[in-house]
Amino acid sequence: MITGVGELRRFLLLLVVPLLAACTEPWQATSGLAPTPAPSVAASPAGVRGSGEPTTPVAVEPVSACSLIGVQITADRGDAAMGYREMSLHLRNCGTEPYLVEGRPDIVVLDEDGRPLKISVQPSVHYTAAPGRLVLKPGTSARAVLSWRNTVTNISGGADTGASLAVAVSEGGMRQSVSLPAPLDLGNTGRLEASAWF
Repeated sequence: MITGVGELRRFLLLLVVPLLAACTEPWQATSGLAPTPAPSVAASPAGVRGSGEPTTPVAVEPVSACSLIGVQITADRGDAAMGYREMSLHLRNCGTEPYLVEGRPDIVVLDEDGRPLKISVQPSVHYTAAPGRLVLKPGTSARAVLSWRNTVTNISGGADTGASLAVAVSEGGMRQSVSLPAPLDLGNTGRLEASAWF
């Protein structure tokens, strides 16, 4: 029993100090379940070795793209006429949240052994709409068009043939492996054009 003012003060002090200490401690989950952190997806640009040879870019496989990035990129067969070629890339939001798309795809062309070819990817001269901002709702898609000519001007040199791609939605993003239904017969132009996503 508390009989005096002094004892009452001591009792209140004993109650208040632990409460203040508890308030300054970081919150801890008491259920035993910690929040799941978002997956860490580092940017993976194609680098260049000291010798000037491009390094193989890191790219996630298509089966992992939805869970790691929330979108999946695929390529269609495309069209060919008189040496001019086109192929579309399709970007599908396979996640559960809206996905912001900006700019144009960032592409590395790979040979049949998965090594990068020295191909310059330039903005399309046929699909000239400026890059914009798209918000893809879950289940919806965007498209970008690749175009090239299979011109061979140097008969003593070989021609470049792209067997697959490593594609990021935009510059600096995580790349995905994209298989091609038909090879990119790039001749020896060393050039591929890409439109913005639309």
